[in-house]
Amino acid sequence: MANVTDPLARTVHGKDPQNLIEYITRQKIYDSIYWKEECFGLSASDVATKAVELKALGGSYGANNKPTRFLCLTLKLLQIQPEEGIVEEFLMNEDFKYVRALGAFYLRLTGRPAEIYEQIDPMYNDFRKLRFRTPTGWKITHVDEFADELLTSDRYCGIALPHLPKRDVLVSAGYLDGPRRSALTPLMEEQSGGDAERFLEKLAENGNAAAVVAMSERKKRKREVEEKERSFREQVGGRESSRDGRRHEDESDRSSRARRDDRLRVGDRDGYYSQDRDERTYDRDERHQSSGTDKRKKEKKDKKYGSLFKKSSSKSEKDQYKSKRSNSDEGEDGNGAEDIDYWNAERAKLGLKPLKED
Repeated sequence: MANVTDPLARTVHGKDPQNLIEYITRQKIYDSIYWKEECFGLSASDVATKAVELKALGGSYGANNKPTRFLCLTLKLLQIQPEEGIVEEFLMNEDFKYVRALGAFYLRLTGRPAEIYEQIDPMYNDFRKLRFRTPTGWKITHVDEFADELLTSDRYCGIALPHLPKRDVLVSAGYLDGPRRSALTPLMEEQSGGDAERFLEKLAENGNAAAVVAMSERKKRKREVEEKERSFREQVGGRESSRDGRRHEDESDRSSRARRDDRLRVGDRDGYYSQDRDERTYDRDERHQSSGTDKRKKEKKDKKYGSLFKKSSSKSEKDQYKSKRSNSDEGEDGNGAEDIDYWNAERAKLGLKPLKED
């Protein structure tokens, strides 16, 4: 029961608040001695008391990936889900920097985008040092760097942070009033009319070492940008010149072809027409040759396969048959015998037996 989320807690980003920390990291926190001995049955005020005793930030460390106390208290806040006013008090506490860092980290995990920007932005003006425990050692960071990491990174202390829209998107949508207002803004408006570039130049002229370094870097970046633009313009100019040269060559080729065609049509008409006549003669010969070839193929095919019925040897037989038919129409005697003789002859040609006489 000690690891169960408060029944009255609402879901965050559509899931249990404790699930914002990965399962394996959660299990390591549950198995840690600090969680079992120091984090059992804590309320929001008790968590604030424990946060005052923190000495460093961090996620997991060592060969076994042991969780830090900062991460254990973060999970406890997710479990009990304190009220928004308590979280704001954590963020406004400037006496204890680790309490402020704990509240900012919890707000980044559970808060709405506009609230995150509004309440974490003032931490940019806090330059106190923070100790951060890495998996292999220690390092020094600052409160403003910590705030910038929360607003710009996707992971921190080994925990995946929920997606946070860009400030410009929220400003355009009307959730934020405008860009972040720096602590130097009143001074810039007083000395340089709000122009950051002029203000930086004045600081460099007064001998500020950081301003001198910043100005040198700005000039260096400006030179690099100018060189890139110049090289780009040169490349574009070279491409345009080569394109113009090719266009000129194409136009000259077209004009030469046009002049040649004009000579063929106008200057040398006899040769042009003779050439055309030769082409027509060649086409006619080709057609004759192809027709002769087709005729030979047809004759060869007929010779190979033959006809289904034998053709009559001459036209005289047809004429005789017609004369016989005409005689039969006139009613002459012996027509029946002649007809039988004719059909018997035709059947004999086809290899059939003769007709029987009555």
